[in-house]
Amino acid sequence: MRSILLGDIKLGRNYPFINHVIFWLSLLAFLLIFDRADEPATFVFFKEIINISFFIPLVYFNLNYLIPSFLEKGKFLQYFLISITLILLLTPIKTVVSFLIHYQYPEQQAYLLSHQYLIGFQLLFVLLASLEFSLVSSIFRHQLEKKELQEQNLTSELKFLKSQIDPHFFFNTLNSLYALTLKKSDSAPETVLKLSEIMRYMLYECNEKTVPLEKEIQYINNYIDLERIRHGKDARIVLDITGDYTNKEIMPLVFSPFIENSFKHGLQGNIDDRFIEIKLDIQESQLYFNVKNSKSDLRLPTVPLYENDSKAGGIGLSNVQRRLKLEYPNDHSLRIIDKEDIYSIELDLKLKI
Repeated sequence: MRSILLGDIKLGRNYPFINHVIFWLSLLAFLLIFDRADEPATFVFFKEIINISFFIPLVYFNLNYLIPSFLEKGKFLQYFLISITLILLLTPIKTVVSFLIHYQYPEQQAYLLSHQYLIGFQLLFVLLASLEFSLVSSIFRHQLEKKELQEQNLTSELKFLKSQIDPHFFFNTLNSLYALTLKKSDSAPETVLKLSEIMRYMLYECNEKTVPLEKEIQYINNYIDLERIRHGKDARIVLDITGDYTNKEIMPLVFSPFIENSFKHGLQGNIDDRFIEIKLDIQESQLYFNVKNSKSDLRLPTVPLYENDSKAGGIGLSNVQRRLKLEYPNDHSLRIIDKEDIYSIELDLKLKI
């Protein structure tokens, strides 16, 4: 773990030194405001300047040397002994300096000599405060680095996911297109257009963190239309979209793993009523998504609905779950309902407007 130095604090990234000055001036102002001594203002100001002059080297020495050299290397006993020794050395020095500047206040001088331990506790408090700051900063930095790593991994997985969108879909769509051209069907040009729109969206338009919900829905519409051409009248495919989905944002390809796996696993087998039902309802900033599909005859060899392998189906579900947790940590709920003859996924999501 890299040392978290005070120099790493950047309230304004281009002026770290100014931020240090602001911090210490703010601490000086705090000490001046809460100094209850019945002494002239100029003397109080000078006295607190002396205090700050002891605090600054103590804090920087702790952050820049003691913590990285001992504490971060697991040398806890050495850190403790050196810290105590440092406090024991600084306490009499600060006591002498305070004694000298109070030459006009003999009662205060006597009090300082008899209460040196208070000065020691003051220095110890400053040392511990800088230690706590370092630990808290390390935790926040670790969380930030962890989140950045997660985002990088998810970006890589999204790129992989886009490159692995079921190739059988494209091959089968091309076969259907070939059949349409042989029949000189009027649907052939529309099929080519929809396929090109799907490819353009996947390759070029969903590279951002979020995309317009309208484009994501257009992608779903195109995908479903092509699947209807492939499957014809052999399956019941229903797509129901309600609500206003304009001027709303959503992370790209959030629905596609669920929909693709429904077609992959919901339309196989010899059951009579094979179906896929997809419902999307948008009410202001709330989105409800449900995809429901029939399951294969139990007498047939069963196929896992979501394989945990390198194929698009496996990585698709785990990828979208991680992306949802990162992008919508407290704004989504995902429910998987697995019954004897029906498989259903429900997603509630708060959209970004």
